[in-house]
Amino acid sequence: MPNSAARRTTNHTGRLILTPYDATAAPDSAALIAALTHCQLIGAPLSFSMIPELRKFTIGEQFFTLLSFTGCAVNIATTGSNSFCHVDLPPLAKTPILYTGRNTRPPRCPYCRSRVIDWQERFYSALNRPLLTVQCPQCAMLAPLIQWEWKQQGGCGRRIIIIEEVFPHEATPSDELLTQLQASSGERWRYFYMQD
Repeated sequence: MPNSAARRTTNHTGRLILTPYDATAAPDSAALIAALTHCQLIGAPLSFSMIPELRKFTIGEQFFTLLSFTGCAVNIATTGSNSFCHVDLPPLAKTPILYTGRNTRPPRCPYCRSRVIDWQERFYSALNRPLLTVQCPQCAMLAPLIQWEWKQQGGCGRRIIIIEEVFPHEATPSDELLTQLQASSGERWRYFYMQD
């Protein structure tokens, strides 16, 4: 009889994603890395890929000060061979990418507040339009992707910072961290959570 434990797959804990409010913004990765190193959100590089912009870092000494963790018995693994908390700065995307996961729920229209049940098709096709707009099937108003209410369960952007292995809504970026990101990029930042 096969071992049932060997057939189990583990669910992704989740990730906290930070991105500029302007989904088309392209902050410089070197400036962001310098700012995140200076404020000690990130520590030593974990690995460098063949892609020059891809960077993964251990968490820095001020990580738990710059992110507020809530919940009972929060347990963040900071080392390990499998899943552990680290910071990832993927390469800048040529166009905004829509980030959603199994925790994403239908977004609400910013005008009539209706939920869009068939959101996947509508929102992913919006990425091919110059203004990144989606038409509400209820009120027929057009609104940019960023204006739709995702309740921090999805979002889009060209430049993202990923904090891996954080359960959704377990960690919140501090005002200090958001201020550091804005100072280094000239852009206001927002955040959301995603689970694969």
